[in-house]
Amino acid sequence: LDSEFPDRHVPVGPVRLTVEGLTRGSAVRGVSFSVRAGEILAITGLVGSGRTETVRLLFGADRRDRGSIVMDGLELRLAHPRDAIRAGIGLLTEDRKAQGLVLGQSARANFGLPNLDRFSRAAFVSDAAERRAFGTYIDLLRIKVPGADALVDTLSGGNQQKVVLAKWLERHCEVVMFDEPTRGIDVGTKYEIYLLMNELAAQGKAVIMVSSELPEVLGMADRILVMHDGRITGEIADVERATQEQILTRAIR
Repeated sequence: LDSEFPDRHVPVGPVRLTVEGLTRGSAVRGVSFSVRAGEILAITGLVGSGRTETVRLLFGADRRDRGSIVMDGLELRLAHPRDAIRAGIGLLTEDRKAQGLVLGQSARANFGLPNLDRFSRAAFVSDAAERRAFGTYIDLLRIKVPGADALVDTLSGGNQQKVVLAKWLERHCEVVMFDEPTRGIDVGTKYEIYLLMNELAAQGKAVIMVSSELPEVLGMADRILVMHDGRITGEIADVERATQEQILTRAIR
């Protein structure tokens, strides 16, 4: 695992996000956890365990039946993703083409969509301001794109993922959630995504990673939550000593 995943030594800070009794039908049932500044929290489990459904609730993409979500001491009412975005929560979805990007639009336009308020003056969008900002992230995230106006459809999976990340970084999101962050991405770009996740943690952001890839979970997480049938069935704090077998045992309960 050591060669596949970058080293990181980030001190964990105060709690940024607390979830209590989060419930939606039978998909998510009484889920409670917290995540701290500088921490990468992994949520794993088998297909249908409720892991993706949990982060969708945290992003306001689905309505919760009950439960509370508190960020930096403030309880959030998340009726829509825009509420989460305003609160500083970003989600990189598993199906980035269907849910994270607008295909047929340029990479720059996708970057700008949740940030129009930042680039607008008197109801007009400043293309120059948007272009400058996106150019900064092209360099920062090493996005391989022939130009800012290239169609996002033409980019590789890894570079599409970076475009999605760029738009949340521009929003200054303090809680960044990744759902299957490296699915369909080549090995070299996977490592770059891992480095970026580490950098977010180093900046004091709270990172939540949903992943079914157990080597990835063990290689990147500070703490692991295991889900089964909509519930958290295990928490592993000593990740360095954890094994795939321990995770699987909790995942099939």
